[in-house]
Amino acid sequence: MDRVIKLELIQRSLGIRHKLKVHESMKTPETHEELAFSLMTRWELEDELRAIEEIIAEVRTKSVKAKRKIIEGEDGVPGLIGKKKK
Repeated sequence: MDRVIKLELIQRSLGIRHKLKVHESMKTPETHEELAFSLMTRWELEDELRAIEEIIAEVRTKSVKAKRKIIEGEDGVPGLIGKKKK
């Protein structure tokens, strides 16, 4: 995944977190309709945040695997582990 896309996802997640904090600081809804609207809005934000977090987690998992292969060495090519220092 492109670095720019990763940055955009992280920025979006920070924006959603801010919206959720603002949402929490708002006064308690007075009617069932307001409460239902408030809950739906919050759930949509939480769902989007969870989706972004899952995408970022998948990207990081792939990145860690790739870096681990480099460190350990793959296909007989020596990596950092077991490499003799000169």
